[in-house]
Amino acid sequence: IIPTEPIYREVNDSFSLQCTLNMRSAEARWSNSSNLMFFQGDVPVPREQVKILNDSTIELVVEKADPHMNFAYTCKVNDTQGVGIRSVYIGHKPREVKDFKCRAPLWDKHMECTFTPDPNSMAATYELVFYFKPIIQNFTCKLETDDQTNLTKCIINVDTGYRNVNEKYYFILTASNHLGTLSQRFIINHFDVVIPHPPIGCVIEDVTSNSAVLKWSKWYKYDGFSRNFICEVKLLSIFDNNVWRTVSNEGLQLNHRVYTLPLRNLPYAATPYDVRIRMRTNSTETGSDLWSNHTSCLFDTLPRKPDMPPEVAIGAFENSNEHHLFIYWRELDDWQHNARSGFHYNITLIDQHGRIVCLGSSCAQFLNPYIDMNYTFVIKSANPEGMSEQASKVFVPARRHRLDKPSIDKLLSDSGKFTLSWKPPSRIHSPITSYTVFWCNTTSNSPNDCNGSINFTSVAADQTTFVLSDVGSTINFAVAANAGRVSSGMVWAACTATHKTDIGKLKTIWISEMDSSQIHLKWKTECVDVAHVGYMIYYCSISSPRTLGCKEPEMKINVTDKTLDHFLLENLHPYVTYKIEIAMYSDTHIGPRSVPLVNTTMEAAPSPPRNLVTERVTNNSISLHWEPPAHINGGKMFYWVFYNGQFLKHDVEEPSTNVTFTLDNLDAFTEYNITVTAETVKPSNSTEPVHARTLVGNPLVIGQPSTNSSNDSKLTIGWNSPSKPSGCVEFYELKVKANQIIVYQQRKTECQLREPICQNRDSSKYEFLVRAVNVDVTGPIKTAFEELSCSDRWTELNNMWPELKRFVAHAECGTSDAIAMQSNGYSWLSELPPNIRLHYGPWSEPLAHWCSMESKNTLAIFFLVGIAIASGIAMFSYSYVKVKHVLQVKVIIPDGLNDITGSGKPSGFGAVIGPAGIIFTEHHRVDHIITGGSTKEASYSKEQNQCLLPSSSSSGGSIADLSSHEPRSSADYCSNSGCCEDDSTSFYDQEAERQDLHGYSDDTTESIENSHEAHQGSSTSSRSAANDDLGSSFGRTNLGTMNHLPIMPATSMEGKSSQNRSSSAMPITVTSGYVPAPVVNVSSVVCMQGVLVASADS
Repeated sequence: IIPTEPIYREVNDSFSLQCTLNMRSAEARWSNSSNLMFFQGDVPVPREQVKILNDSTIELVVEKADPHMNFAYTCKVNDTQGVGIRSVYIGHKPREVKDFKCRAPLWDKHMECTFTPDPNSMAATYELVFYFKPIIQNFTCKLETDDQTNLTKCIINVDTGYRNVNEKYYFILTASNHLGTLSQRFIINHFDVVIPHPPIGCVIEDVTSNSAVLKWSKWYKYDGFSRNFICEVKLLSIFDNNVWRTVSNEGLQLNHRVYTLPLRNLPYAATPYDVRIRMRTNSTETGSDLWSNHTSCLFDTLPRKPDMPPEVAIGAFENSNEHHLFIYWRELDDWQHNARSGFHYNITLIDQHGRIVCLGSSCAQFLNPYIDMNYTFVIKSANPEGMSEQASKVFVPARRHRLDKPSIDKLLSDSGKFTLSWKPPSRIHSPITSYTVFWCNTTSNSPNDCNGSINFTSVAADQTTFVLSDVGSTINFAVAANAGRVSSGMVWAACTATHKTDIGKLKTIWISEMDSSQIHLKWKTECVDVAHVGYMIYYCSISSPRTLGCKEPEMKINVTDKTLDHFLLENLHPYVTYKIEIAMYSDTHIGPRSVPLVNTTMEAAPSPPRNLVTERVTNNSISLHWEPPAHINGGKMFYWVFYNGQFLKHDVEEPSTNVTFTLDNLDAFTEYNITVTAETVKPSNSTEPVHARTLVGNPLVIGQPSTNSSNDSKLTIGWNSPSKPSGCVEFYELKVKANQIIVYQQRKTECQLREPICQNRDSSKYEFLVRAVNVDVTGPIKTAFEELSCSDRWTELNNMWPELKRFVAHAECGTSDAIAMQSNGYSWLSELPPNIRLHYGPWSEPLAHWCSMESKNTLAIFFLVGIAIASGIAMFSYSYVKVKHVLQVKVIIPDGLNDITGSGKPSGFGAVIGPAGIIFTEHHRVDHIITGGSTKEASYSKEQNQCLLPSSSSSGGSIADLSSHEPRSSADYCSNSGCCEDDSTSFYDQEAERQDLHGYSDDTTESIENSHEAHQGSSTSSRSAANDDLGSSFGRTNLGTMNHLPIMPATSMEGKSSQNRSSSAMPITVTSGYVPAPVVNVSSVVCMQGVLVASADS
């Protein structure tokens, strides 16, 4: 860059820079001057200031340069790589200093000179030298910069040339920079700039109530000083409002070193005064820094009696009723008391009828006895020094002489001015000569209360309006009408006026009604005639009644009708604390706000809970999560959780926190519709419903299976689906228990055994049990699998688990592969795929089948028939003896045996008579099979029911219910040991003993016999074909070795109803869940006195 040195130019001068690219350098390859550019910092210069001189050079030309301390111009190639940098300084030549001055503190050891350097973007360097005349030598003064004042200063002490006896100093100040040099000369009169020592020894003498003499001295070293001093004395009292008063120097005298100044006409007696004195050299030099520091002293003036009485006005009295008279006057200011303490007013009544009671410093109250007459009150000011020479007088005429009072019409305030308007008295005895208007500051709502002195002025008789400005903020007004010395007395305005803005503050505001969303405001103005034109209502919700800070932006409502005194705030939030303020406003300003009114709206129903979702679902629970309502609208809150017609209550301690709640004890694999409501005093609306299905679980127990046999004795076993499948029930397991246990997996709810039973003589009893099985999957596909329907789940399972097709049967019981595997002692379910999980239900109650062995020996048959006949005769004889005793017993049927009915029979499977015997699959309705129908059923305990029928010994077989819940089988209860006899006789024997013990009569025997005879009659009546078939089949069953049948009491309720039936029904009922013993077929039934006798076919 050319030039190679920094450039210095004056403001508005021109300069140029040239930048040349070295074309031989490797960095300049493929570049030329068009790639060059000048930059100021990182900003390129204006394009119009740059021109291309040749292939390698550009030139920057700047016209009329602006002032700048350092322009750094950079030349760059391609705007990135620098070629060179050059500094350019733009400024002024040194200019003259304007404020060079010197000060010599105390005329003792040094002098200090200061000046302000000329502001210049091209900084100048300064050099200061001084000398005396005649010139002996030049002294150089070292310059320093004062960081606090930004002044350049030079301190001249004795070592650097200070001479206190030399009057004049000659200075040369030289300033230089790159543009030039400037020298200035200054002559300083040393004596004119001396700053004196503070005055010494301030003393006060000859003090009176209004005068004193002040004395002080100057420093002894100034005895040889060739200049005089100017003295300044200032006074300040407690009544001067911190404004110092300069005392005149008239009478100031200097005697050697001592100054004496008389202080005359001091305004305040008995008052502390502060005196301050300072001095400066008498010279033409100006500046407050030439004064010395102050010297101060204190004194108190003496007290004296008051100078004047209080000021009064015509009509300055108030006779509000017949018993009280108030006198008013303008109080003297504190500085007029002329005493520190003991100031008071002395009131004298000219006519000596009554006494005066002073009720305060501003009024006197003349109490009973009050006689209506003319009074003159003489008022003087007094203190411990005496009373004032002059007195003020207030004349109170008798009522008959007084004028009627004027009536105040309006009291307005606007733009800082008060306007009082009144109407003249309605009756005038004498012409009105003037009005007196009174006013005073007040801090209360009382219209005649004054805080401080009362003020007054006289208004012309033809004027009924008075305007007041530049007074306090809250004012009470009164007016009196005058006719010479006679007056009406004072009439106070009914309201207080203010001009904090332009109208008063609304003082009375309250809430008349409130609910959860509305607040009814009412207010009352103290003055109906104030200058307001409307009301502004401000309200907002607040966090705390203590701080009253708004939580939300403040709302405001403009009520433009000034006659309104109420307003309804609507659309508020329930259970929220609001701050309410009301301000009156005029045409120009809004008045001050009322005192905040704070109240809380009533509670209401909350808004609905938010974002209800399910978090975790199991086969018996659903975990829910939701957020609290956006608006709780109350204090204590709880939730209701509704699901499929049920509901639960959930209490929370912190209503504003999120909630996690778990529904337990749910049914597996069930779709639930769930909603949640919140409640405070009322419930909220429900959330949007959430639908969730519980996972697969264990099915419930299946009812006892039933059976049906075809002609070839291949049994068909059937069952119902579980009441709560807890899943899709992919298959059932049928367990067949004989000499060995075989378990079949079936897809449907029935299957036919592959071979007839009872062919193999190795087993005499078969038991059939069934349970449901649900299949579930685990792993990554579980979620998608849960969304499938049952049919799609089965299809997907067959794809995932091919063994289902091989081992789950449909029509016949078990597949060939499953039977073959079990015969080898293996189960295909012992090793499941890793992602398959089975849920097993409990086994059902067993369905039992007994196989009887048919004898080919005819003699054995006749032998058995004979034994059966003999047994029947013996049973009949024994039963007759037993019943004979029972007939004397009053029969009381236990409540548990009355009207209990039910059926565990699966639909679609009835009782079927096979070639080998009778099959009973309905253990609840055995009586129907025995009697062919019944109108009443009785319920027995498990042991009793198992003793109702003997075991089969016929050539066929029978199937009955064997409960898996009882450790003993029916054979344990109904063996040949005669348990049934014990069970049947014990009840009646005990009942007979109980009735004998309590003295029951034998009247019930007749009813029992009648019922028994009716039962016998109905037994011999004709039967329907169906009942005949059942009876013949029943009769082919051998009674076996059973010794006695249980005695069944016949109820009296069946006496008449049995006559209308084709056959009599003796109820023998088994309750659900109990297993009866094998049932026998009886060829003939004989009912004798409550005993059931059965004989077998031969």
